[in-house]
Amino acid sequence: MRSVGFRLVALVASVLVVGFGIALMVSAELGVAPADVLSTGGAERLEIGVGTMGWISGAVFTVLAWVLGRPPQWGTIGGTVLVGFAVNVSLSLVPEPQALAWRVPMLIVGLALIYLSISVGVSTMLGTGPIELLMLALSDRGVSVQVSRWGIEALVFAGGVALGGQIGVGTLVFVLATGPVLARTMPPFVKFMGTTVLDRPTGLDA
Repeated sequence: MRSVGFRLVALVASVLVVGFGIALMVSAELGVAPADVLSTGGAERLEIGVGTMGWISGAVFTVLAWVLGRPPQWGTIGGTVLVGFAVNVSLSLVPEPQALAWRVPMLIVGLALIYLSISVGVSTMLGTGPIELLMLALSDRGVSVQVSRWGIEALVFAGGVALGGQIGVGTLVFVLATGPVLARTMPPFVKFMGTTVLDRPTGLDA
């Protein structure tokens, strides 16, 4: 297994990168991930930052995962706070082009960065993101990674739509592709890190 220091650096980097990826998708205005549909809708309704709304929804997902038997680690809590800051800061820096020729690449790059970051972050076993924690909690109970991810995304998407969140082709791509993509990208990173992410974590002191 890679050292704790190596995995901690990887986790922090993945959190910062996923925040930038989310900002790219939001600024492209072609649809965001279901969790971010919820964040954009909630942020508009509550008149708060998208990253700030992410803190609120992240807390809910974390509690649900904990109830299902996947307690959070310090990395889950710290990562949730850090990604909220990363999104808010990135949104203030990323431009909002009108031309589709710029917006489509922004969407694609944003998706790729998010998938890469999720795979790296989960593989460190220092604390996955709230949604990934819930996904693994369902996996512990016999639900496949693909099915659990699809189910979570569908429920979060419905809530986001009800709140008037940003939706589009990017949302559809994320919903359909995330389960299959993560099922294939996580194993190589887990192997590289030398971790056993599908085993139950021991909680905050893991």
